[in-house]
Amino acid sequence: MLDWDDIRVFLAVAKAGSTAGAGRTLRVDPTTVARRIAALETAVGARLFDRSRDGYVLRADAAELVEAAAAMSREAHLFDSRAQALARGVDRLRVTTNEPLANAIVAPAIVVFQAEHPEVRIDLVVGPGQLDLDRGEADVALRAAPEPGPGDLVARRLADARWAVYCSRAYAARHGAPAGVGDLAAHTIIATGEPSSLHLAARAPDARSERRDTMNDLVIAVRAGQGVASLPCIIGDPHPDFVRCFSQDEPVTPVWLICHQRLRHTPSVRRFLDLVAEHTVAARPVLEGRG
Repeated sequence: MLDWDDIRVFLAVAKAGSTAGAGRTLRVDPTTVARRIAALETAVGARLFDRSRDGYVLRADAAELVEAAAAMSREAHLFDSRAQALARGVDRLRVTTNEPLANAIVAPAIVVFQAEHPEVRIDLVVGPGQLDLDRGEADVALRAAPEPGPGDLVARRLADARWAVYCSRAYAARHGAPAGVGDLAAHTIIATGEPSSLHLAARAPDARSERRDTMNDLVIAVRAGQGVASLPCIIGDPHPDFVRCFSQDEPVTPVWLICHQRLRHTPSVRRFLDLVAEHTVAARPVLEGRG
């Protein structure tokens, strides 16, 4: 009987071409990787790699084993995700989204849902990162992204999040608020790596630009009067200290409601999805900058 751990190591070495590279991927010592490969070759009864100073080269007659190992890896991930979901059960939902969508949409939907289903626990994970629903890291996501993500997922595009350029009221009083891209040369653009920031900076190459790491850092900088920034309307418009300078035609970020295929017909999950969808549709004016 072959050991799955040995096959997992085989796949990593085949992809990396060395025990060191595979060790970094698997977070194990290269010596352990080499020992696992030797054990697998003994179990199979055939040599799978040619060793050289440059690393491990997959033998031609072993190439067909890579796809079989990759298929086993996919099935193992699927088993793991379904086992995690089974462990949590339908009495618990793990929901992921970012902070603006959590505050405006998901949190109010949770209040209504838990009044109807007090037996279901909601774990809300809020942050800029995207949890992997296909691997069981979350059950439901409300996500602002160009695409909903890979995997066996059911996704509904419920709205479009639009962006605009903002400054603080104090900044506008001191420097004036730019009325369009042509006015930005006289201002400092505070940007992150978001597509909206990159798009704005590209359209105003003569403007001074400063970088921040996160959206929260961007909001703090604008509130402090350090410059102007491209922000989602759902963040900028409700802020009492912000002035919308002008709207941006691009980018437009789709808002997706996502769940795993296996959960779509569970009554409590369907009810939760319906509530989030209702709250998202109700928030479209704010998301689209019409609020």
